[in-house]
Amino acid sequence: MSILRLAPALAALLVLPCGSAVAKPSGCRATQAAYAALKRGMSYHRAVERLGCPGRRVTHMTIGRTERTTYTWRGTGSYGANLTVSVRNGRLTSKSQLGVN
Repeated sequence: MSILRLAPALAALLVLPCGSAVAKPSGCRATQAAYAALKRGMSYHRAVERLGCPGRRVTHMTIGRTERTTYTWRGTGSYGANLTVSVRNGRLTSKSQLGVN
């Protein structure tokens, strides 16, 4: 089987911090209400509960005992709407959104 046939299936997988792969729900979109519910210091797992699905891990870095990760979600609203959170040692340190309503 060619890689082109596997690409859609591979794109649907999400790599979680623990290294396990989970299929991401295709209809999951971040809303303004869910964005407002995200608070600095809350755990990544609590954020996932609020948003309804795990985010796509964009960056990950470990220096000593500090682990930093950035996740992104597609958002409701205008074309290209998205939400991004930064996480340090499992806790949200910042959040941002573009066009989410």
